[in-house]
Amino acid sequence: MRYFVEVDDREIGLEVLHTEAGTIIRPIDDGLETAQIPVDFAAVHSNVETGEGLYSIIAGGKSYQLYVEPLEHGFRMAVLRHRYDLNVLTEREWRLKKVAPRQALHSGAITINAPMPGLVKEVLVAAGDSVSSGQRLLVLEAMKMENDILASAAGKVTQVTVQAGTVVDGGKALVTIEA
Repeated sequence: MRYFVEVDDREIGLEVLHTEAGTIIRPIDDGLETAQIPVDFAAVHSNVETGEGLYSIIAGGKSYQLYVEPLEHGFRMAVLRHRYDLNVLTEREWRLKKVAPRQALHSGAITINAPMPGLVKEVLVAAGDSVSSGQRLLVLEAMKMENDILASAAGKVTQVTVQAGTVVDGGKALVTIEA
């Protein structure tokens, strides 16, 4: 399984391999010869739903304790005396993020567009609703996967242009928010 970790304006691609000898983590091939790191990982005390908790990890023969806490977007990880704010994406989430149009941050009307063609499975807001940044607005099914469409800014919903059961093209306006 491949994951992409965003840390301090950097992006790190990792491949996690489960073998008979144990779990191995290696950087995704960037054209350079990279070392594989054998990893032994166990939750000491954690919340399965949020990921928050204390974890024990042995990486490259060294033992570490990690404390993980969820943030609004991603996680904060503390190891030794260092803290890192990070966002972990599956390969699919990372690829979608790369092709999805980015919204500029500004005040005024913000239109949330469909990042890809798909079927609107569920609409969770209506005109007049107040929403917060990152709140789920609707669920879009594409390639047999359900994708949450989130508010890019806090504000008031002024228009919802789709309803459940609507098939949309990529780039179609879905919801307008007055920021």
